[in-house]
Amino acid sequence: MEHIFIQGKNKDLMPLVLLHGTGGDEQSLLELAEIIAPDASVLSFRGDVSEHGANRFFARYADGSFDLASLKEKTGELVTEIKRLAEKYDFDAEQVVAVGYSNGANIAANAMLTDAASFQKAILFHAMPSGEAMPDFALDRAAVFVTAGVNDPLVTAAGSQSLIDALSHRGAAVESLWTQNGHNLTMVEVEAARDWYVAQHD
Repeated sequence: MEHIFIQGKNKDLMPLVLLHGTGGDEQSLLELAEIIAPDASVLSFRGDVSEHGANRFFARYADGSFDLASLKEKTGELVTEIKRLAEKYDFDAEQVVAVGYSNGANIAANAMLTDAASFQKAILFHAMPSGEAMPDFALDRAAVFVTAGVNDPLVTAAGSQSLIDALSHRGAAVESLWTQNGHNLTMVEVEAARDWYVAQHD
């Protein structure tokens, strides 16, 4: 999987793993990382599934529903790749914070809910659950920041709430921010994510 690694100025800070939305690439969320944690290391991926030329992390059907076989396969590949690159670049895979938007947030959320050895911390911008039955392991060490738009045409408010409930039910510490916006990512959300990230170090 194509990626960029940027060594941070402060190795004590939790590294960020950036996962773009549909049509993005490994450059798309670098500006967000500069706001959220400018001194942290950054590992940014490019999704290797093409949807009519647009990069994604897993496939979906024409009606927008998730291809669950693709989601499962690609989630496993992502978790494995992060662990491999952690050794290569000398960072702690257990300390990373997934920062995902839309499609990238969906695969990060799926990793948390299906693989106990994946992310323990995540910032999920405009994410939704896959709808698939999940294994029921505890997430009591996990902390998640979720943002959602009540007027989002792609991720319904009910979908966002369903994800929040799924994470909370497992014991994760979930903080959420709801805006009146649609699917677009706003500076209010990014700055709130920065404050959440800083609070994780307190």
